[in-house]
Amino acid sequence: MAAGSLTAKDENGEDFRELYVMPKRKLRGQTQLEQATGRAEVKTRSRFDLMDRLAERPPRSEEMDPEKHTWSDIWPAARTFASSVVPLPVRMGSRPNVEKRAPFKKEGNLELVKIPNFLHLTPVAVQQHCEAIKKFCTPYPPELLSDASLTPSLLPISVQYSTYIHQGTNIRDIRSRVITMIVDVDSLKLSENAAEKLVRLAGNRYNQETGKLTIITDRCHTRKQNLDYAHYLLTVLYHEANKQEAWAELKERSDNLQVEFDGSTTKSKLEDLIEKAKSSGLKTDEKALAEFGEMWKTYRNTEETAEKTREYGRQMKKMLGI
Repeated sequence: MAAGSLTAKDENGEDFRELYVMPKRKLRGQTQLEQATGRAEVKTRSRFDLMDRLAERPPRSEEMDPEKHTWSDIWPAARTFASSVVPLPVRMGSRPNVEKRAPFKKEGNLELVKIPNFLHLTPVAVQQHCEAIKKFCTPYPPELLSDASLTPSLLPISVQYSTYIHQGTNIRDIRSRVITMIVDVDSLKLSENAAEKLVRLAGNRYNQETGKLTIITDRCHTRKQNLDYAHYLLTVLYHEANKQEAWAELKERSDNLQVEFDGSTTKSKLEDLIEKAKSSGLKTDEKALAEFGEMWKTYRNTEETAEKTREYGRQMKKMLGI
């Protein structure tokens, strides 16, 4: 190695590598020992996340001015509860003694996150939505509001469904897809044969006492699909009932759903009895025969009760003039 040279070379011309004996810096343990004994000065350094901490802002709820902000702009739609946005001192939870310790605050409260909230359905927000969609809607007929008896005749089809809200991980409920459609059969303007055929096709879905047809659909996955399926079933029932098949002409009196007074042996015997009474010079009331026919039809086609039996006897005496 040449004296005064900056680099050292060995006999092969390679750089001379010094033997590592002691490091040129102090180890962490030595530095901590000197700082603990007071022989070294403790240098204070800023944290590496200084700019991140400076960029952090207080919660939005603390900076919010309720008089200057519109709540529907802050919370426009349904979402999970956020304590940093809602400027309300909401508490939720259970305590052994609520009088001594209030329930948990909203910050970090999972119970408030689990349940659904209606913070987007404030009166002002609902009014804004109504005003926005008003141009797409027609006003409800004022005549129906003043006279509720007009509703069955003008609106013969009613659709019923239910919406469920409950605590859980899924916001959907399988029962909310069920659709119940109630139809007034008289409003369909069917003929006598078509009405009887529709009743036979509907089976137990038709209520003889009220004249209502009830269609319940729950096969599809969504409510809209079940509603479309209910309309489809009603359309099929209507068109099938109006079809006139060749075998329908072979129907006999015993095939009717109800026993009719016209064509019955009772009516023929009563007519013979009235004719004999007329030939004998007795007065007969033909209207009484029609009233008795209505009572006879009701008596034969409905459940027998004591009151109906007494009414049957009174109509018989009235017709015979007893």
